[in-house]
Amino acid sequence: MPKIHPTAIVDPQAQIAKSVEIGPMCYVGPHVKLGPGCKLMAQCHVTGRTTMGTNNIIFPFAVIGADAEDVSIENDDTYLEIGHDNIFREGVTINTGNKPGTKTVIGNGCFLMANVHVAHNCIIGNKVILIVGVGLAGFVTVGDGALVSGMSVMHQFCKIGRLAIISAGSAFSKDIPPFMMAEGRNGGVKMINKIGLERAGFTKETIRALRNVHKIYFREGLNGSNALAKIKTDVPQLPEVLEFIEFCETSERGVLQNKIAGRRS
Repeated sequence: MPKIHPTAIVDPQAQIAKSVEIGPMCYVGPHVKLGPGCKLMAQCHVTGRTTMGTNNIIFPFAVIGADAEDVSIENDDTYLEIGHDNIFREGVTINTGNKPGTKTVIGNGCFLMANVHVAHNCIIGNKVILIVGVGLAGFVTVGDGALVSGMSVMHQFCKIGRLAIISAGSAFSKDIPPFMMAEGRNGGVKMINKIGLERAGFTKETIRALRNVHKIYFREGLNGSNALAKIKTDVPQLPEVLEFIEFCETSERGVLQNKIAGRRS
């Protein structure tokens, strides 16, 4: 049987796995599904049509699965899907989708530190780290292994590529390509995420190729299409290079670009 503290309020319709632990003064709503090994520490609120996989840990004062913070919200049949092995620290808030049938998705092995906010319809990949005070507006997508440093914010519909890193206190209304490091208020992409790539086991050949990609796309003053054309001819077409190209070519909000004289989007 689940281990439920006597001061917790758990709706009888909630689906709770046998090995779940629910601490003092927690609330679990009627449409919630908690998989094996999930642990609600204390004083946290899990509600909405929220489904969690295994071994997720929720710290005090987190609110998981509340309605979207959207003036045009239609909150019937909106969803939050959470994978496995995630940690949600104190004060984290994650909303469901904003329209019927829509959902917010959190992958596996993510670490959301204190007071992170993930708005409606966001898609967060695997092993993503969101540091203290990060705010993601609606429909933001974050790729696997990305790291968003403290007090940074992303405009709605923006995308952060795989293994990208964002410096603390940044604010972006453009997409951040995979494998890159960005900083400032739409300040620019400063370099590749070299340390992150090394820790992820990328080869020296791949890192060298991505350095060249960064130089061509962000340092030579070319517009986006010309830069991609040069990358296709001058850089070995490794999988990661092709991933960068595809990300840029399919970007809807446009890729963040450095402020270089003569550079046009």
